[in-house]
Amino acid sequence: MTAGPRLLGRLLPGWARAVETSADAPVTALHDEERALLAPAAVERRRREFATGRVCARQALAALGVPLSGPLLRGPDGAPSWPDGVRGSITHCPGYRAAAVAFAADARALGIDAEPPAPLSPAATAALTTAAERAALPPPHARVPWETVLFSAKEAAYKAWMPTLGPGRSLALRDARVRLVPVTAHSGRIEVRHARREVPRLCGAYRLTSDLIVTAAYLPTHTDADAVAAAGG
Repeated sequence: MTAGPRLLGRLLPGWARAVETSADAPVTALHDEERALLAPAAVERRRREFATGRVCARQALAALGVPLSGPLLRGPDGAPSWPDGVRGSITHCPGYRAAAVAFAADARALGIDAEPPAPLSPAATAALTTAAERAALPPPHARVPWETVLFSAKEAAYKAWMPTLGPGRSLALRDARVRLVPVTAHSGRIEVRHARREVPRLCGAYRLTSDLIVTAAYLPTHTDADAVAAAGG
């Protein structure tokens, strides 16, 4: 597995560890228990991206100082069941796989997402975003599908929030309220709140390349100047 884009390191605070790649690991890299999580009808592409996500996660955990020799299984919400005291997230899209982890002492919540830089359909945009969010987007840019950046930020926020909710609770992407704050032409900050006031607010960042949109959302356990610096692009 070769190294891929180095994007998350610019989005996440120093207390997080991330591994990214543009090449897939073989399915044989999975533990038997992880392989059993795959649907029997899963196509080879899905099997490879799942395996690569798990390999990225193990490498990120090792970089954090929490080596994992056994399988990384799923929790009740379907997300990876991280070791005690660790927050984490995995993402994949065509040509990109990544995982990010942090100690719970540093991050109450952590989520990442990656998307191809293709425009959302009008139907998906209407279903997943609000008119107020769309009105607050940065000025249109021919090479930046802002609605897709907005969607990716919501996905990252959803992944960050879900482990904090407890069993049996769920959230809708449309109910995440995202504000994008450009810092450069290719990066910026993310501010996220939820329609439910009891759901904690998140901060984060996004970065764009010619073939990727990568977002990160998190909730530092303590006020952290490092987190502010990371979100600044």
